[in-house]
Amino acid sequence: MLNIVVNIILFVLLVILLYIGFYAGIIKSFFAVAAGFFAIVLAENYPYQSGINYYFIFAAVAIIIFLIGLFIFGVVKFFYLSIFDKLAGACLGIFIWLVLSANVVIPAFSNSIDKTDSQTISYISNLSEQVLPIFGNYVPNFKFDKK
Repeated sequence: MLNIVVNIILFVLLVILLYIGFYAGIIKSFFAVAAGFFAIVLAENYPYQSGINYYFIFAAVAIIIFLIGLFIFGVVKFFYLSIFDKLAGACLGIFIWLVLSANVVIPAFSNSIDKTDSQTISYISNLSEQVLPIFGNYVPNFKFDKK
């Protein structure tokens, strides 16, 4: 029963991330992720983190990077590359789904009482090891056993 729930969660997550990636496009999605990442890194490394300085640096960096992304999006839209942008955004959505599935969803359900793994879970964990070898140490190695 738990395998069916995990498969449904993985499928719904895939559909949601594909839609978001296609709707937003690669440029908006990339710069949104980059804005959050660089804002956290720069705010954490800011030497004067007392008071509101941490949040101010976080917000300023995130806004600047997001505005750069909007400018680049305007250039791409001007050159009529929007279909490429949308398809690449859908590919980024699939990539984010693979990372989230292999590192968050599957390990969250791997510690349950029902230890039987589905073919979907074993396929995703093997694909994640092949596509993203850096995550090989973190992704549980599931093997589908037909009983």
